[in-house]
Amino acid sequence: MMYMLNSKQNRLKRGNEMLKKIIYIVSFLFLMVGCSQQPKLPKDKVVISGLLTFDRVPATFGYGLASLDYTRVIKSPVKGVMVRAISKSGKTLATTQSDDKGRYSLFVEKNENVKIRVHARLYKKDFWDVSVVDNTNKKAMYVMEGAFHNSGEKHNIRNLHATSGWSGDNYTSARVAAPFAILDSINSSMDKVRQVDKDAVFPQLTVNWSTNNIAAGGDLTSGQIITSHYDGERGLWILGDANSDTDEYDDHIIIHEWGHYFEDVFSRSDSIGGPHSTGEVLDIRLAFGEGWGNALSGIVTDNPYYFDTSGARQANGWYMDLEAGPQKNPGWYSEGSIQRILYDLYDSSNEGHDHTSLGFAPIYKTMIGAERNTKAFTSIFSFIDGLKKESSREASNIDATVGYENINTISDEYGTNRLNTAGSRYVTPIYRELRVGGSVEVCNQNNYGVYNKLGNRSYIRVKINQSGSYSFNAKPNGRVSANQDPDILIYATKYPHENIGISSKEGSAYDNLSMHLDKGEYLLDVFDVSFDNSCYLITLDSGSVSYNKTKKGEKIQMKSSGKKRKVPTRQYY
Repeated sequence: MMYMLNSKQNRLKRGNEMLKKIIYIVSFLFLMVGCSQQPKLPKDKVVISGLLTFDRVPATFGYGLASLDYTRVIKSPVKGVMVRAISKSGKTLATTQSDDKGRYSLFVEKNENVKIRVHARLYKKDFWDVSVVDNTNKKAMYVMEGAFHNSGEKHNIRNLHATSGWSGDNYTSARVAAPFAILDSINSSMDKVRQVDKDAVFPQLTVNWSTNNIAAGGDLTSGQIITSHYDGERGLWILGDANSDTDEYDDHIIIHEWGHYFEDVFSRSDSIGGPHSTGEVLDIRLAFGEGWGNALSGIVTDNPYYFDTSGARQANGWYMDLEAGPQKNPGWYSEGSIQRILYDLYDSSNEGHDHTSLGFAPIYKTMIGAERNTKAFTSIFSFIDGLKKESSREASNIDATVGYENINTISDEYGTNRLNTAGSRYVTPIYRELRVGGSVEVCNQNNYGVYNKLGNRSYIRVKINQSGSYSFNAKPNGRVSANQDPDILIYATKYPHENIGISSKEGSAYDNLSMHLDKGEYLLDVFDVSFDNSCYLITLDSGSVSYNKTKKGEKIQMKSSGKKRKVPTRQYY
């Protein structure tokens, strides 16, 4: 028994010694790995590190107004921006990026006269590059920088803070924080995407902001930018006119406009732009694009209060509730309905009609998939049809959320079988079909306004079974007036869904579009340039046939100019 006991003790002792060796080896390896991740200080160099922050001015809401509250300024980290050490001669000695807490660290030579310069630029090679520039000063990039100092021989700490420039009554010093506030909102937007797609790549984006940017049209280099908007060419333009309309702290506005950038580079928008509001009866393309931008601002911030501060002391703006705002003209043509639907589908706060909490992932996948590639024009129909395929188990709940906005079940991307006709017999069916050798009547109405309102335009689906020459023609169907002037636009239905032709006559009640078409599907957008309440017969024939004469008894002044019309571009506001 004693022998057995001693053997057990020996084995236990050997086991303990082996365990100590294993612990030692693991600890040593851990230490080695930990050290290998820390940058080694090069010989003859010192570390300069610090914290970068900026003033974020929050908004307050009351008495129906949104205003910036300069008494509650939040000291926020400047995340992900480019930081440089600059010599007296202007040479860049070292470059780095701040982290998600606003910290930075870089190495410089000992006893070097140096200053830290922080660029208003988010940058990660091959992933993103966002800069804020002054469009009224030759696109100069905004920077914040400290004073020159001698680096000495020990660790330097250099913290920098970008102030709002507000003195208590007005802006009396440089508004250094503004570009960094804009970048912070954009960084949050990119973060939302990266959370569901870590490999997402964001094409270069330039943000044009200036204290001279005003709500007037004219010369962009002078700051006459009309309104904050995305230009469709990788550029945001942001208002900055103090005591009139500033948007740098209106994070929902910044994210809304970035949402149009997202549509452009990740998804697709067929929006025709123009003035709009949440209670208007809009063209379906515009309604979805603007509803998407509004909803995204709430999704990124997890805050349903969308606001735009303006006026004296930035204290006379407006706000709306993206989730529980009043329903005015609800339907498939309403920007307000679409923003409420999208936000309800995303968020975790559910009401009686809302039983969905999808989060952002399925919305993102639908936007970069079905919405991007739909053969129809982009609208709530193409989105919901794609989302129900993406989240098939939630289809009935999605239908309930959509139905609350007076939109009956969506079964395809074309919005077939609409029950809500928006009080007009001409707006449904939303898409009409035109065959070769056939005709279809369209009536353009301006019941709700002109240019981009529902009824101003008619959509026609066309299927070409054999490649060849084809002629689309428009002629008055019924009343004829001197103001009538139809236009026919044709779109290819494959991404990027481009406009490939436009009819040629101007100032005439008759029009023609003749061109070669390959086998495939196409869409027509037909409208009256004068926005006269008018009806037309649209025909499609093989070959080139054009209505270019009035019929006997028709009094119409023909004013064909022979000029080529400019192909329309997508608009983002």
